[in-house]
Order: sequence, then structure tokens, then C-alpha cells
Amino acid sequence: MKKFIDIISVIILSGIVLALAIVSVVEPDKVFSDKENRVLNSMPKFTYNKLFSGEYTMALGGYIADQFTLRNEFIGVKAYSELAQNKGENNGVIYTQEALIPRPAIDGERIEENLIILDDFVNQNKLTLTVALIPRTADVFSEFLPQTYPTNNNFLIWEKLYSKAEDKGFVLADLYAPLCESNAFYRTDHHYTSQGAFITYTELGKYLGYTPVDEEYFNIEKVTDDFSGTSMRSSGFYLYDKDSIHLYRYKGDDSYSVTADGKEISLYDFSKLNTTDKYAVFLSGNHARVDITSKDEKRERLLIIRDSFADSLAPFLALHFDLTLIDLRYYTDSVAALCEQQGIENVLILESIDELATTKNLSYLRMK
Repeated sequence: MKKFIDIISVIILSGIVLALAIVSVVEPDKVFSDKENRVLNSMPKFTYNKLFSGEYTMALGGYIADQFTLRNEFIGVKAYSELAQNKGENNGVIYTQEALIPRPAIDGERIEENLIILDDFVNQNKLTLTVALIPRTADVFSEFLPQTYPTNNNFLIWEKLYSKAEDKGFVLADLYAPLCESNAFYRTDHHYTSQGAFITYTELGKYLGYTPVDEEYFNIEKVTDDFSGTSMRSSGFYLYDKDSIHLYRYKGDDSYSVTADGKEISLYDFSKLNTTDKYAVFLSGNHARVDITSKDEKRERLLIIRDSFADSLAPFLALHFDLTLIDLRYYTDSVAALCEQQGIENVLILESIDELATTKNLSYLRMK
């Protein structure tokens, strides 16, 4: 009888696996994951060179993992099975009561090369450059990491940054302490909250030469309490308490001329609150170039070379500057030529420390 039950169990299990495999093959490939807010792997192109080098099989594995049917459901099951085994981590995201913390990349080998690129960019184009780097969730919530986690290693990347930037021709803004002391980051996402953006705005006044307005100047408005950030969506910890998003509104913040890649937008895109990527309420998400201009007066234009952290900071800086924001993940024209055409002398680099430690996109700054 036991042997019969084992045979039936194997048949049922094999049937489920076969059915899932067939559905995965028959279903059209998905291009984008709303839950993870990223482009999914597509079927790799076969060549014998890629096969023998191992590149094809590696890419094929990524494709199968991304396109497997019921993928999100399996990620969720795996996440909570990991918790049940006291592992406390899934897909590189550490589960704590205070926040879901992406495991940071400790090694920052590209930092030195990227700092050299920034130094050359300043010297060759005679610009004033301020570099403002945002700490990681693991920096901000380090006290809540498991006792077995080597939290001292978190600061290694910052020590390397400070030592390598000492003799460079730009100013390195210190945002580490103000942001880490505030805990003003989302619990399910890697971004700072609007309060964190306000703290960044206040601190940058010391370096960019403006007097920040007080928090009382703003009407703080909660626009959703149903925000599931990238840390939750990629980890599969879907039952974690969701975040709220607040906007720091002020009189006239809807009167700017705002364009994204030539298309008219607004500082806030409220339609994004009905999508998975609710953080895109700020500037309607990622764009190669965004221009924010006052219709009432001519002001100094500040160029911001940025990642998505600048989206929620832009409404604050727009109080003092006309802004051009470029994202080097998408913007591939000459930045030096852009500065010359628009008479820009003041540049801000605003991105996460992880981006500086890993990106190769700053090499675009060498284009003439």
C-alpha cells in the first residue's frame, strides 16, 4: 500500500511540474514585473560561442527564472518558508521588525574610478560640483540588523569614499549622519521618505548656497498608506505592513513648467498612486531628462545628475533653482555640451552610495 501511495505521489508531483512547465512555455513572455519594478530577462540569442563560454546557459537560467508561471506566488511561499526556518532573509533582503533591508554590496571597487571621472569632469569644464550620496537602508536601520550580521562592514564603503575624495576638485556633502539619525526611510523600499528628502534639502543648503524654508512652510499631505516598495516586492515578504507616502505641498508647486524628455508633466503624477510603483507619483517615474522652470522669474539653473532619489527632492530644490535633471542610465548625450548650451555652472550629483560604487554610467561625463 505504501509503495502504491509513493507511486501516486510521484505521478501527481510530476504532473504538476509538467503542467507548470507547459504553461510557462505556452504563456507569452512578460516584459516587465510590476511587483519588482524591473525589466524581466528575455530569451537569449543562441550562438555556439555563448554556449561553450557558459554565457548562454547562464542567460537561459535567468530567463527561465523570470518567466516561470506563478513566479510571484512561489517567491512569496519561499520567503515565508525561509522565515519559518529562522533564516530571516530571501532574495537578498533581510527581514527585521523595523524594515526590510536589502543586503548591501560591501565592496566598492568602482568608487575610486568614478571619483576620478568626477574630478576630471569638474576640471575640464570649469564647473562647481557638489556630490551628495544617500546612505543605504542597511546604514539607516543598522541597529535593527541581526546580531550575527557584520554591521561594522557597512561603514567600510563610506570610509573608502571619504579617503578617496579628500583631494578632489569637488565638494562632498555629508548626508550620512543626518539621514541615518532620522530613520526617514520607507520600511518596504530603498528610498528615503518625503521627510528624508526634506532633511536632504535642508542639509544641501549649506553647500548650494540657499536658505532652506522651515518645515512649517509646507502642507504635508498623505496620499496613500498602501505603498509596497521594491524591498517588499523583490523579497516576497508580501504580508509586511505597507508604507505611507506623504507630499510636502506648497503654494505654487503646480505652476512650474515641467517637461520629461520633451513631454509636459507635473511635479506629481497622482495617477501613479493607482499602480504598483507608487513612488512614481514623484515626477512620474524614471526619465532621461527632466526640466523644471519657473514661469514667473528667471533663476539660476542647477544641473542634477541623479538616480531616483532626486525625484522626491526636486520639489524642494525648485523653490530656489530652475532644474535640469538627467539620469545617466538613460541620458547618453554629452553632459558637457548641455552645460555649455544652457550656461550651467553649478552641478549636483545626487544618488545612492550603492550607485556610485557600481555604476559605469558616469563614464558618459567624458563625452565632449
